[in-house]
Amino acid sequence: MGKSPKVEVSPFILRKLRENSGYSVEELAKKLGVSEKKIEDVESSKDSFTITQLKSLAKIYKIPLAAFFSEDIPHIPSLPDYRINRDKKLNPEAFVAIRRAKYLSDMIVELSGKKSKFPTFPENLPPDELARIFRRYLGIGEIPKLKDSYRTLEFYKNLIEEKLGILIIEYPLKNDNVRAFSLKRDLAVIVLNESDEPKVKLFSLFHEIAHLLKGSEGICEIDVDSEKFEIERFCDKFAAEFLVPASDLKLEIEKKAKRELSDDIISELARRYGVSKHVMMLRLLNLGYITKDRYRRFKESFDKAKLEELKKKKVSGSRNWERTYFNRAGRLAIREVSRAYERGEISFFEASRILNMKIKYAERLLG
Repeated sequence: MGKSPKVEVSPFILRKLRENSGYSVEELAKKLGVSEKKIEDVESSKDSFTITQLKSLAKIYKIPLAAFFSEDIPHIPSLPDYRINRDKKLNPEAFVAIRRAKYLSDMIVELSGKKSKFPTFPENLPPDELARIFRRYLGIGEIPKLKDSYRTLEFYKNLIEEKLGILIIEYPLKNDNVRAFSLKRDLAVIVLNESDEPKVKLFSLFHEIAHLLKGSEGICEIDVDSEKFEIERFCDKFAAEFLVPASDLKLEIEKKAKRELSDDIISELARRYGVSKHVMMLRLLNLGYITKDRYRRFKESFDKAKLEELKKKKVSGSRNWERTYFNRAGRLAIREVSRAYERGEISFFEASRILNMKIKYAERLLG
């Protein structure tokens, strides 16, 4: 990589930064274009990276170059892993997202003193009862009749940020078995997978809310009918009852059909509540509206379609980058950083750095 001079960096720092970024020796060697022996030698004081290689590493890890020369390594929270396939290694993107969530939470607390406030409910409540009580706490009576799942998601994100003071952000987790995660901190954080559809994010959001209400946190896959941890089943049931209340669903079904529910009616119900058809089918099964055989046939078709979608899934078309940066920072963070900037406590450059935004988008969102 050229003839730039070699630079002495603590082997401990190099190893910890690699591990905190989610790379194995083999993966980093391929990414950096060097041998595995080179990585091992550098991390055991037998060799050194050039300044050019360190700059490449900084880009790979998404950290400033100065991090290699710091005496302190940022602590990365060790989160419980509730994925079904926990043997599957987390992608580096998930490590970046955890690091980013922790940083944003710490900065907002430092700038504003803002902390999350969680209501206290009786312990040992079943998930459906907790969901009903939590709905009342949020002041939600009737299900909001919004145009689509995107607007439903935004409605609930705004409500939760305002009522509970939870930082909700979206990030490109790029892992087919990581849907979301939550951090239980002074300013709690929920991270949703940016690439998921709004109706999937909506279910993930309330799954993670259940975790936080129960005083837990973790990395979640959120496959709504798989064998999983007890806490994951609890969170799934909470999210299902919150988004599709049994009593409300009963009234909707009575209005729409006196006979067996057709596929068209079930799709309409899913749209009505802003959830996926998969969630609606499982809800109907658990409440006795469809048979196990019908659900099994749907699930087989659903799994096959999902597999095909994963095989050919590509990022295509234009992206609304202003919305992307807004979601990656979160409404709460943008508001508090903007207030600190207006008070003269931080510069515009510092504000854009905290929010990890390009200048042109920061100008629009902080204005």
